[in-house]
Parts: sequence; C-alpha cells; structure tokens
Amino acid sequence: MHVIGLDLGTSRFKGVILAANGRAVLAAAERELRFIKDGPRVEIDPEDHWQSFTSLLRELVAAAHGDSDIALCFAAAAGNTLLLDPQTGTPLTNIISWLDQRADSDDLPALHGLDPEKLRALTGWPIITRMALAHLAFFRKHAADILDRAIVSQNQAYLLCRLTGKHLVDFSAAVPFRVVDQLNECYAPALLRRFALRPEQLPQLVPVGSFAGTVLPAAAAATGLPPTTRIYAGCFDHPAAARASAVQHEGDLLLSCGTSWVGFLPCRDRQKLLTARLLIDPFRRHENGTWAGMFSIPGIGPLIDEYVHRYIAPVCHDPFQRFDELARAHCAGACRIDLTTPYAQPNGTPGEAARALMEAAAEGLARELTRLKAHGLTFQHAVMVGGPAKSTIWPHIVAQKTGLAISVGSAAAGAIGAARIALAATQTQ
Repeated sequence: MHVIGLDLGTSRFKGVILAANGRAVLAAAERELRFIKDGPRVEIDPEDHWQSFTSLLRELVAAAHGDSDIALCFAAAAGNTLLLDPQTGTPLTNIISWLDQRADSDDLPALHGLDPEKLRALTGWPIITRMALAHLAFFRKHAADILDRAIVSQNQAYLLCRLTGKHLVDFSAAVPFRVVDQLNECYAPALLRRFALRPEQLPQLVPVGSFAGTVLPAAAAATGLPPTTRIYAGCFDHPAAARASAVQHEGDLLLSCGTSWVGFLPCRDRQKLLTARLLIDPFRRHENGTWAGMFSIPGIGPLIDEYVHRYIAPVCHDPFQRFDELARAHCAGACRIDLTTPYAQPNGTPGEAARALMEAAAEGLARELTRLKAHGLTFQHAVMVGGPAKSTIWPHIVAQKTGLAISVGSAAAGAIGAARIALAATQTQ
C-alpha cells in the first residue's frame, strides 16, 4: 500500500507519496501555479489548476511502481472560490484567489450590517475582504444571475469533485467560507439567507478523513491513479502541517512560513481563542476536544520575493540561498524594517537588508506571542516549517527574538499531514 498527500497552497502544489508505515517519504514533487492578474484582480484558470494537479499526481503515482493499493488525501489553503454548473460540474467562473483585492474597495451590499463579533463567534473567523465571504458578496452584486443557478465551490472541493464526482468539503476547509455554524457543524441559515443561497448550492459538509469515493475513469486516465484509489477528505493546510509536525497539544506552536507567517496553536478552550481574536479551526475536536487558533503576520513572503527579485535574482542561479548567505554575513541590527508600517521597505546594503528582513519577521512573531501571553496562551517550543525553515540562520534568529526553542519540520509538512489523514482513515475502515 502507498499513501499520497497533497498540499494545495496559494502559489504552488506540493505532494508526497509515503510507504504504508506513514513515515518514509518515497517521492516528493511540486508544481508552480499560474495566476491571471489585472490590477486588483487575481484569478486562476480552473483547467490550468486541474492540469497542474494531474501532472503532480502522475509524477507521484510513478513512484508507487504499479501498486494498485493507493489512498489519497489533500489539504488546501483557504480563500479560493469558484462557481460550477450544477448539472455538469463545469466551471462557470475562474477561481478567485484570496490574493484578489477587488472586494477591498467595492461596496458590497451583502456585507452591510454584518456584526463582526457575532460572525466570529458563529463561524470562528471574522470578516476578511479577501476570502470567500467577500467573494460571495462580490458575485451577488456583479454576477447574481450566475450565482443563483451555480454550485458554490472552493478549489479543493472542485478538484475532489473532478476525481470522485462528489461535491463535498471537510469541516476544517469549510470554516474559511464563513457561512458555517462551527459548533453545530452545518451551514448557518441566516448567512445563507443573506447571500440568497440554498444549502444544495454548497458542498456537503463531512468530517476530516471521511471517505469521498474512488477515482472516476476519466480522472484515473488523467492522473495515472488506479481506479481503486481511495480518496479521503482532508483539511485546511495548517492543521495538516500540525499533524505532520507533532503539534497536537496545548503549549505546542506551529509556525508556517509562507506568503504570510501563520501561527497555529492547539487549545481546548474555544472561548479563550475567541477572546484572543484568533482564527479557529476544529482540529481534533472529535478526537479529544482540542480546537486550534491561528494568527497571521502578513506581508513577509511578498517582501522577501521583492527583495530577491530586486537585489539577487538577476545575478544568481540560487537567489534564496544567496539571500541566506547575505543575512548570515551581517551582524544583528545593521539596519531595521518595521513590518507594522504600511509599504515597509528594507534599506541599507543588500546584506544588511537581508538580515533586517529576517529580524523583522522574528520581531513580528515576538510581538504576537507577547499579546497571546496576556490571554493565557504561552509556549516554550515551536516547530518551524516552510521556506524560511530551510535557512541556516533564520530559525536561530526566531529563537533569539522569541525565547522559544525552535525545531525545524519538513518543508512538505502539509502534504505529509494530508497523507497521514488518509492512512489513519484506511486503518479505521
């Protein structure tokens, strides 16, 4: 038996195939995603999304060497929305990314009068104008005729439907939709009425690890997956990475370093997470009563990308390694950057700027941990995953600025966590 796990991130797909013990990674692969950008518009072509997905799967399936006993699960980043034809499942729109900014400045009547605190208590998340709630409001204003007849989907639900023919989503990945009553595990009737949606227009809600079905013939041909492949519902990407990184209990902290730096912390007391104004994931609620909170330090990834493009990329074949080398060669505090300042930019020499960027990210994390401590949430240890975790100096800087013991997890933690969800599901069937 082999187990495949996928992490459907914001800008790339990552995948692994594990042996039946769930530990040995036999192969790993990635695919960069292409965006359609036009001013504030940031979209993804659904067919291009599918092609990246199937290409990644074909590469991973090859590592199974003809084994027909395969289980598959995937985790996904939040905030991508598209509309599907209810009869055929064909996309009626492009996928709107959470990077899309059109809702930031648009007057969206469907959002008028929403009580942010009541919404947070109900759904676990606040109003965020770059997530699915705003996308629904945008469609209601600008494409109501399409929305009225469409299936409302997310990228992972769309891909799952193309694999199995079933339109469903797990409770974890559904939370950022912001129309789910988190405690009662159902779509919130008042929110559906606000957006003039019917329950049948939305994916069926299922627990993490639920059996979704086997692979349709067309999908098997496109992916190389055996027709007997078992597909399981996954979760949001950060809880998947936490599962792979042994971040399971109160006092544990996952630091996922990507487009934004996201902290993920298990906690049994949902009200404490609400009071601390964290984003809430159901995590292991059904296993041992543990919820999880999330916080975000935005903007770090784009700043790093801009710096690398401006100072390094034109003259270096491995710009991120060079970024690490430059930071390592300069002393702490050579120059500073404040991530709380809008449009913050590094200054100084390229090496000084590289060091300043690393220190600024660590200082932003330290400020957030100080805030959480005031709410009774404390940590001694954190697992760092993502690109910055591969740095030879960045985890040390984070440890120095925060006082935490830092260990480094796998760069493919989200995909490994998804694979282990599938493995656990096969063992309980």
